Amino acid sequence: MKVITSVVNNPTFIEIQYHTLRKYLKGVDGYEFIVFNDAKAFSDFTNDGDLTLRAKISETCRALGIQCIDIPNDHHQTQIKSAIRCADSMNFMLSYQLANPDKYLLLDSDMFLIADLDISKYLPYECAVVLQSRNDWNLHYIWNGIYYFDIPKMKNLSLMNWNEGGGGDVGGMMAVWLRMQMAEAVMPLTDDLRWKKEETFHTSTIYFIKHLWSGSWDATELPMTFKDNDALVSFLQEDPRNIKGKFFCEIYDDIFLHYRAGGNWNEEGMTLHNALTAKLYDVLCG
Repeated sequence: MKVITSVVNNPTFIEIQYHTLRKYLKGVDGYEFIVFNDAKAFSDFTNDGDLTLRAKISETCRALGIQCIDIPNDHHQTQIKSAIRCADSMNFMLSYQLANPDKYLLLDSDMFLIADLDISKYLPYECAVVLQSRNDWNLHYIWNGIYYFDIPKMKNLSLMNWNEGGGGDVGGMMAVWLRMQMAEAVMPLTDDLRWKKEETFHTSTIYFIKHLWSGSWDATELPMTFKDNDALVSFLQEDPRNIKGKFFCEIYDDIFLHYRAGGNWNEEGMTLHNALTAKLYDVLCG
């Protein structure tokens, strides 16, 4: 099994993932953690002009004994749209997965385990994914921030494509693959599916991951995995990015914390992200 992530600007994210995976990933007899280095060699909003980040990410991986694969991204200098850049990098990683069939857990660079994950709950399925819907819920596809793919088991792999499409953002073109999977499971995608984002449900081949998404939840909805974790609750409550009492961070499957926007696509500045990341490191790894 392989755990993969793509990091664009923050080596500390690698350290947090490394330590929390070692602490919380259960039910697997060994795994390989691989970092795809997507830092830019040119001045950009993702690096605030710090051209040393690509080397720092590589050095962090060397220090931790993690394989690091550079993503070719010089052409992103003329492509400023974050979604297109992200889709391009996701397709690069997808090509790696198809060329190296295995079980894969992909995590966004700022997605961290906060409680035990027994990977065996995903193993009966071909994949575990997060459902996305757009265009008044007429477009259904999968999110690129977290997924479990059992590549040797999965079907219709030639239809997989992380590009935008149909009015969706990154992964909009995955609607084609998802429709095929749902048709084979005799479970059509309907408007009712949009309400299941907060529930655990699945087909015979797909485990759909429930989630609490940014700006829609508060402390009254914290899952039991936060019980007695006062430091983490305080981090959520004190996050300056919160809006009207709603948390900016997200929770997936009750056990993954998504810091969100760590790639600085909101252009909040790396000073803010570095300060928050240092605090989160103390909470999760201290």
